[in-house]
Amino acid sequence: MKFVSILLTMFQRLHGERSASGVYHILRGKRSGQTLQDIENYQLKPFYALFPALSAADFQQYITTMLKDGLIQTEDQLVFVTNKGHNQLPNEKWRFNGWEYRGKEREFIKRLALTVQTISQLQSGETMFTPIQKEIHIQQFVKEFIRSQRETNQLATLLLQEMESMLNEAALSDVQCTILMYRLTGHRKTACTWDQLADGLALPVETIQLYFLESLHIVLDFIGQSEDLPLLTSLSAGCKVEIYLTQSAERTRKLFQQGFSIHQIASLRQLKLSTIEDHIIEMAANNQYFPFRQFISEEQIEKVWRQIDKLQTKRLRLLKEQSPELSYFELRLIIMHGRRVESK
Repeated sequence: MKFVSILLTMFQRLHGERSASGVYHILRGKRSGQTLQDIENYQLKPFYALFPALSAADFQQYITTMLKDGLIQTEDQLVFVTNKGHNQLPNEKWRFNGWEYRGKEREFIKRLALTVQTISQLQSGETMFTPIQKEIHIQQFVKEFIRSQRETNQLATLLLQEMESMLNEAALSDVQCTILMYRLTGHRKTACTWDQLADGLALPVETIQLYFLESLHIVLDFIGQSEDLPLLTSLSAGCKVEIYLTQSAERTRKLFQQGFSIHQIASLRQLKLSTIEDHIIEMAANNQYFPFRQFISEEQIEKVWRQIDKLQTKRLRLLKEQSPELSYFELRLIIMHGRRVESK
């Protein structure tokens, strides 16, 4: 598993219809209407907000290297995967779930690691030690978690049982189980560094880190579906997204539910109409019961999807040329609707 493999997979799914910056925005978790539309239309939700701290410089370095290696090529800023790139597409099935966690999986592992360290130290009679996590909010969370539980030895036994259940039943690979366990610190036992794990497993550091990130998504999914892991459920509290809309889009949603039109909402909120339209796209991407028919008709949906099938593209500019009577907003909703209609 390599970061380049993730990029190749994303570019391949985008079919040469987006620039490199479009992929960068997805990986960072940008909340624009265009980005949300892209992850929905091109099945890219697993990669959304996978690397919220990814710098533009680091990302560009990967793109430059991929261009130099002949894995991708650009035309009018659009990125295409070359034949060489297609040959290097990974066969493995990605099990990331960026859409649901958006970087919060790192909160979970910090809490778990500090909890394991604290319990281990307390069991050994050590009440003074240097915590491996420096963030105050993580320390406070763990302190309150441990205080709310029972006697330390019993807590240790129960947490160990839950972790064994998680590792055995969450469909992790042996490598991922190893990485997870060796990243934990105990009494007189320091967690392995990335370099130490790479040497021990004979894998690149980048691969180790990606396996680790994927494993966090896998175990969080497993914990969320389990009813008999109360301790791990508590440690994972708040890590899964519960409100998918931005604050501004949520305010628009409430007005929309009250029956206001998008023009009225724009006036009431003193925002541009295009901003409200972005909010509507965000709502459509997050609500399977979104009332598309308030904005687009069955005939319009059928016409545009016939053109999508014929042209084999979802690029708005090309679709607009075929249906000039439709606005870009209407076209975006039709694509978001996703109903394919066979050409008659």
